[in-house]
Amino acid sequence: MVSLEGLKLRLRRQYIKESAKLRRKSLEYTNFTIISNNCWGGFIYQSYGISYNSPTIGLYFMAEDYIKFVLNLKEYIESELTFIDPKESRYFEILKKSEKFGEYPIGLLKDIEIIFLHYTSEEDAYEKWNKRCKRINWERLLIKFNDQNGCTKEHLNRFDKLKFKNKICFTSSEFPNSNSMIFIKSAKKQKYVLASQEPFGKSRYLNVTRLINSI
Repeated sequence: MVSLEGLKLRLRRQYIKESAKLRRKSLEYTNFTIISNNCWGGFIYQSYGISYNSPTIGLYFMAEDYIKFVLNLKEYIESELTFIDPKESRYFEILKKSEKFGEYPIGLLKDIEIIFLHYTSEEDAYEKWNKRCKRINWERLLIKFNDQNGCTKEHLNRFDKLKFKNKICFTSSEFPNSNSMIFIKSAKKQKYVLASQEPFGKSRYLNVTRLINSI
């Protein structure tokens, strides 16, 4: 049975696809790269109907691994992607609660794990990851995070201190002294922001198109 969140994402995907051409007219260029901790980056590329210029598509990281990943981004991107048995994941106790656990591959880049949620084989995940790594535009880079997947205040603080020119983080709590945190008011009664609540295009929380045009 499809969850409520799954249904929301399905409807969102349909709307994004139908309205992509109109949204793309406001985009000044398409060769930008979004490094994202979850599927948000993929949604953004889909929302304009453009190619995925990032390897972080259809997958997610646990918060601790993502912070490590972006702290040494080029080093990890240049590392060889391998795979592990899902049961060997250090996050096994968390991941096993997922309905689809065992159906998707789990990658390993040195010491960090990548959950390839929307892939069915290691071969496909490996091929897409490497192909999209080559498309990264290091000059037009947006680093995105949110407060899910084991994220703590420490992770948020570490992200906020990252020395990237363009970075954003969607949170279910307010951080008035931060320049990168974007409070999603609809998620304020939740522990974290759901994927279906993350903005795209022009929303009340963030004008994503304007942000991308400013990179």
